[in-house]
Amino acid sequence: MTTSASAVELRIPSARGAANGRNIGRWLFRGLYRLNVIGSEHVPHSGRVIVASNHIGFLDGALLFSAAPRPLNVVAKSELFQPPFDRLLHGSGQIPVEYEAPDRAAVLSALGVLERNGALGIFPEAHRGVGDFARVRHGIAYLHSRTNAPIVPTAMFGTRATGMGKNDLPKLRSQLIVVFGEPFTVAAYGDIDTRSTLAAMGESIRQKLADHLTHALELTGSQLPTDDVSIGAKGVNP
Repeated sequence: MTTSASAVELRIPSARGAANGRNIGRWLFRGLYRLNVIGSEHVPHSGRVIVASNHIGFLDGALLFSAAPRPLNVVAKSELFQPPFDRLLHGSGQIPVEYEAPDRAAVLSALGVLERNGALGIFPEAHRGVGDFARVRHGIAYLHSRTNAPIVPTAMFGTRATGMGKNDLPKLRSQLIVVFGEPFTVAAYGDIDTRSTLAAMGESIRQKLADHLTHALELTGSQLPTDDVSIGAKGVNP
């Protein structure tokens, strides 16, 4: 048991790395794009929190931890952790996850961040697509049920427009918008170790995220891409 606990501790990403990555990211984004961040006051300054965003483009992960008012350890797909980005991502405290198979290491890392009262960034849709929160995976419900960390609903616009590929970058000096909403929690009705209870929690979370997205669209006059680049990915839109 001792060896296992030590191994888990080693997988918890650095809070300092997340802070350094955020500072660099903010400088880059504000230099290369027109960045508009709304609702930063909704992100708690301290304590455990899950910042949950929609997912439309390649830059979403970097934009999320750069725009947040406090350092975030963001969960990102493991395929991004390849040269030349691997050192940068690990160094900035990001968490690789394999979405298409159970990834215990990623879950333990995420729980470790929350248990030390850190801030975790997550994309509940898992894959880049239209970013409408039509479906979310249950990982966010599991993390919420285990930690009771409040969830800050987040909407991002501008990282991908209709017709762009999923790995394309937005044009320089184009506008990128991040809208943070008021944090919320959801109750678990039943045994949280059962699939049905977790699914019900996940649907409650999804609805609150979708409601925030609707508000953010109306507030900013933004549009989501209409083409779903996630079609064809394993486990998505079968």
